[in-house]
Amino acid sequence: MIATMPISAEQLDEFADAVVSLAHRIDPRGREVPGVRRLTPGEILVLHEIATDPGSTATTVARRIGLQRSNVSATLHRLESEELVRRVPAHKFDRGIGFELTPIAHGELDQVRKYRSQRLQTAPAELLTAVVAHADVLSRLAREVSALPTS
Repeated sequence: MIATMPISAEQLDEFADAVVSLAHRIDPRGREVPGVRRLTPGEILVLHEIATDPGSTATTVARRIGLQRSNVSATLHRLESEELVRRVPAHKFDRGIGFELTPIAHGELDQVRKYRSQRLQTAPAELLTAVVAHADVLSRLAREVSALPTS
C-alpha cells in the first residue's frame, strides 16, 4: 500500500482557486469567438456535457454540472430552438428524452475549444507540457466531483 500525505484544506483551496482562475482566463465569456454565436458559459458547459455523453437527459446533465434541473432544461430549450441540440431517446437506463448535438453545435464547440487552446498557447511551452500531462487526471477529478452530492 502506498502511503499518501494528507492534503490540507489550504492546499485544496489554492488548487481550487487556480482551477477557477484558469477557467476564467480561457473562457470566451463576453468575447466574440469567430464563427460562433455568443454562447453563455452555461450553454457551453451544457453543450460539452451533451457532447461527452450523447443521449443524456436534462436531469443527468444538471446532476453532473451542479445546476438546477430547471435551469438546464431552459438552457436545452434555448439550444434546441437555435438548432444546436436535438431530442433523441434517452440512455436505456434513463427514462424520457435525451439530447445530442447537431452538426452546427459540433462546429461551434470546436471553435470554442480552438479559442481556448489559443489562449492556453500564450503560456510557456514547458509549463503547458507539465500540465497537459495531467489532463486525464483533471478530467477524472471533474467527473468525481460532479458525482458527489451537494450539501
